[in-house]
Amino acid sequence: MQTLIPDSQTTASHASNRALASLIGKNTLFGVIANGVQIATRLITVPVVIHHVGLDGYGIWSIIMVTAGYMRFGTAGIKSAFQKYVAEATGTGDYKPANILLSTGSISMLLLSVAGLIPAAILSGKLAGLFGVPLPFHAAASASITVIALTYAISNFGSAFEAIVMGGHRIDLTRKFNTILTILEAGAIITLLNLGYGLLAMTFVMAASELILVLCCYRASHRVVPQMQVSLSHFKFGAFPELIRYAGSYQMVNTLELAYGAVVPLVLLKFFGATTAGIFAVASRLVTSALIAQDALILPILSGGALVFASRELAQIRVFLAKAFKMALALTIPPLALVSAFGPTMVMAWTGQTAPEFMRVICLTAIAGQFRAISLLQLVLYRATGRALLDNIRQVLRIVVILIVARFQNTLGFEGVLAGMAVAELIGVIFMFFAMSSTFRGFSIKILTQDTLRILGATLLLVTAGAFAAKVPLPWRMTDRIEAFERLAKIGIACLIVSWPAVLLTKALSGAERQTLLLAFLPGRKRGLLANK
Repeated sequence: MQTLIPDSQTTASHASNRALASLIGKNTLFGVIANGVQIATRLITVPVVIHHVGLDGYGIWSIIMVTAGYMRFGTAGIKSAFQKYVAEATGTGDYKPANILLSTGSISMLLLSVAGLIPAAILSGKLAGLFGVPLPFHAAASASITVIALTYAISNFGSAFEAIVMGGHRIDLTRKFNTILTILEAGAIITLLNLGYGLLAMTFVMAASELILVLCCYRASHRVVPQMQVSLSHFKFGAFPELIRYAGSYQMVNTLELAYGAVVPLVLLKFFGATTAGIFAVASRLVTSALIAQDALILPILSGGALVFASRELAQIRVFLAKAFKMALALTIPPLALVSAFGPTMVMAWTGQTAPEFMRVICLTAIAGQFRAISLLQLVLYRATGRALLDNIRQVLRIVVILIVARFQNTLGFEGVLAGMAVAELIGVIFMFFAMSSTFRGFSIKILTQDTLRILGATLLLVTAGAFAAKVPLPWRMTDRIEAFERLAKIGIACLIVSWPAVLLTKALSGAERQTLLLAFLPGRKRGLLANK
């Protein structure tokens, strides 16, 4: 007997799937643009920073940034949980539970931040010494840690207002705030460095940017969702069980991620020197820049996944999982492969720096970055179901592995530590595949094999075209840095020319996926007309 599903229902289901895919694509594209602006400012500021404070100074700055991330106390996770609470309230119209949860959570975060960060501000000199900061940078690093600690004592509390704006479906506002502040921050840093100031001045600029963002989100929250009020009157001890279960476990994930991310930079600085830490910082920045599309994908996947998983339709969930992984792989494998193949040329054009270690360091960091990207997608998909245990176990496993690697740093050496980082990421991927298999019925890694091979084939064509283009000689002589820019221009043009034929030849994207990609680039009215055809 055939399944009795009305044609209208089937058509509506396909339309809903296409609309969801188009929405995710559009939001991802918007995030890519916003992240692209941020990356562009860093491309400009990093060479200026290295020029004024040196590669070792930039290594110290990267440690300060790691410290700043750790002082956030995992607020990225809490912010995501708060966003979910607000979004649910806008759907149901019942804002009282969300007000209680946000007020209780944000006030608790303020108290925790004050208790943890004020001592850090007072003991900043000892922290700088513990991190192995060289004497010429000790005073600036110590003062920077103090400024960061005081700033985040306020900023951690203020993240609730950003969550309100995002939960009110105005992610575009927070993107605009961040984009404008990023540009202003880059301009201020360059100006102050040219005036002779150093790391401490850069820290003050970053701190001012954080506080201005809190103020902007505070004002916007009252316009976007005026029903949401963070107030002491909404503080309820009864909210703690839910906050601990979901928001607290989400915070734990991000706190463990920060702890994990701090291990390698600190080990490299303490045991291999500031220059080595600087080389790794440049390589990490390059790899991170290659992953901006994947970073932009995460929030749309989180919201789209919550919608699909709530339907409990097994066939739809399987399709969503397959498409989510395919999209993530398509957004990470090609850029990371290009960075691995042409990384030293990119570094030369970007910073003017050359070192024999760059090629191997970039490749190892890119491998770790690929595993991390897959693992992050797995974590988000797992979280979208409302579960909150196995992702924390995955974080602990990675930390244990990287601490073992750090323990044997003398035996492994610089590149061995980076290889150990890649192994830690791989273990996280393997564990989360088991977690997903137990969470999603019928999920299997086999569904990804064919798509992965096609994406790898298209990537190989891109890298090959870029390699041939890089060897095309030009009839004039140039400086090494200008020559690097010229080589990258040829590589970029060749990859752009080959990209679409490579997709068609390898069938990396289906016809429906190519149409969805086109829809993401069209204005809203035209997108609606084409989607309804």
